[in-house]
Order: sequence, then C-alpha cells, then structure tokens
Amino acid sequence: MSSALVVGAGVFGAATARELALRGWDVVLIEQYAPGTVRSASGGDTRLARVAHGDADWYAELARNARTSWLELQEATGTRIWEPVGVAWFARSENGFEERSRASLERLGVPYEWLEPGEARRLYPSLNVDDLTGVLYEPEAGVLHARRATQLLVEAGERAGVRLESGRCVPADDPRADVVVWACGPWLATLFPEQVDLKVTRRDVFFFGADASWRGTPGFCEYDAAYYGHGEIAGLGVKVAPDLPGDEIDPDTLERTPLPSWEQAARSYAARRFPGLADAPVIGTRVCQYDLTVDTHFIVDRHPERTSWWLIGGGSGHGFKHGPAFADYVADCIEGKREPEPFHALGTRTGDAGLRTASYG
Repeated sequence: MSSALVVGAGVFGAATARELALRGWDVVLIEQYAPGTVRSASGGDTRLARVAHGDADWYAELARNARTSWLELQEATGTRIWEPVGVAWFARSENGFEERSRASLERLGVPYEWLEPGEARRLYPSLNVDDLTGVLYEPEAGVLHARRATQLLVEAGERAGVRLESGRCVPADDPRADVVVWACGPWLATLFPEQVDLKVTRRDVFFFGADASWRGTPGFCEYDAAYYGHGEIAGLGVKVAPDLPGDEIDPDTLERTPLPSWEQAARSYAARRFPGLADAPVIGTRVCQYDLTVDTHFIVDRHPERTSWWLIGGGSGHGFKHGPAFADYVADCIEGKREPEPFHALGTRTGDAGLRTASYG
C-alpha cells in the first residue's frame, strides 16, 4: 500500500487526503491548528459556488463536477452544507466577464438565464440596475457553508482511513512517505519561498441585518466593481464582501478586527446596489485572507528537487468551490494517470487569467 502525508487540512488538503484514502492509500493528514480554523482560507462561514469562470472552460467544468461532489457529501453525512439559491452576475459592460462566461456555459451545457436589467429586479427585494447592461443568472449555483464543509471532508476522510494528526510540519522536518502533499494555503510561500510566488492579502467581510425578504435570494458577483456576497443565510445576514486589493499579512499573527475603511466601502456598495440595505446595521464581520498567484491559476506541481513532494495551492479566493473535484485531479496527477496542466506549474507567471473578481489586485 502506498503512503501519503498531506500537510494542511484546509479544503484542498482535506479533500486530497480523503480522495487518496478512498483510492487505497495509507494517509496521514497533519494540521497545525484545527480543520476549519478561521486562520485558514477555508475557515470562512460561506463561499459562493458558481460555474462561470469567463472563458476558462477547464475551471468551469471542474466547478460543475465539484457541485455534484458537494451534494453527495451533504447526502452522505446528512449535514446541510449547500444552499441552492443560485448566483447572479451583474454585468456593467456588453463584452466583459459575464459575456465570456455565458459563451462558456453554452459550450458546457450549463443552465443559465440572461436577464435584462429590469427583469433582474425580481431576484432581490431591492436592486439598482441603472448602470447594468444585463445580469447572468446561474440557477444551479449556490452557497457552501465553508467551515463545516471542510470539517466534513476531514471526518469523511477519517472514516475512509485517514489519520488526522496535530502539529506543524515544515520542509526541514524531512517528512517521510511515498508522497508528501504540501497543501498549506497561505503558508505555502513561506515554506517554499524559492519555488512558490504567492501574495497573502487580507479581505474584510461584512454581514448586514435585513428582514426575511432577503432569505433565499441569490448570491451575487459584480466582477468589474469587485464585490460579491449573498442574501440572508442561516441567520448570518446579507453578506457584502469588498474584493479590493488588500494589505499583505501574516495569517498566524493577524489581528482579525475589520478596518473602518473596508466597512465604509461595504456600506457604500450595499446602499448603491441594494438601496433597501442603505440603513441596515452591520451585524457580523469576518477578516479572512486570500493566497493569490499572479495569474489566478492554481498551483499543482512536483517540487523540483524532491519529486515525491507535491505543492498544491493558490486558491486565490475562487478555489474553495472546486475542493472535491480538484482533489480528484490532484490524485490522478500523483498516481500518474494524468499530467498537471501547464498553467498550474511552478515558476514565473505572467498575465491574468481573470478567474476571480478583482484579479487585477
């Protein structure tokens, strides 16, 4: 039986450990804090799960496959992690991200609706559409309960034979297994500074108090304005997340207190796009982080000097939704059933694949 050590129990590490165990590997999963920790990129309350990725069909197809896997995990565990509310994309130009995504959804046969601005008002209790050219609506998209979903992946992995251990593992420890998977999220660049180019930046998220009419409303993304969020879910409130360029941070030491400037940005956006929220109070906040690659593509590659070590990461704020399907891809690469995509390789990257809002940041 082949052995694997997976370092990091975020969504990428937890899903990969489970997948390898299901394939018959002897797997140890090591985590320095706890699965679902708020210090990790997988520790937020909610994450949007959408298929639209501009013209990047590879990611769109992966996201569609992941949706099926998330629903299977929900069914197998009897724990609600998926909110089937759909996701709406607010288009501010005729030939932008939304139009490219629309063409991709057509190619892949993914259901969508293209709504005229006035028609889109039906999706929310209040919606200002004055500056929109249209709205791309994905009815099969939704919202994941991220922290709980990550923990369920770990628990499902343990039932499949994964041994979860507590501790901090670094390359100098020279961990021994047939394969070592470094799935360390925002810590990956610190552990492998010569191989990995990641920027770890803060993001402040705000939840606004709203009445029951906001229950079940779709998630939303405004690609060009760099905001996203969702309606009232599980008592959290209406989420408004500025996806603006943030300061680089240390995930171990960051004091997770929201910045007034980010709160003002969220308030201004909420009042402009959803006028009914203009006077809504902030009832919750969360300070998280993204681990950003230059071009927004993931990292999946062998270490150049230790070929039994695999470095995976670069979720870049759009990675969570892919979790289980991404793990299937990684496991195939590890087992030699396929080669990693060239755009996931280590090394210098240029350009911008535009896979997430504010990808220019």
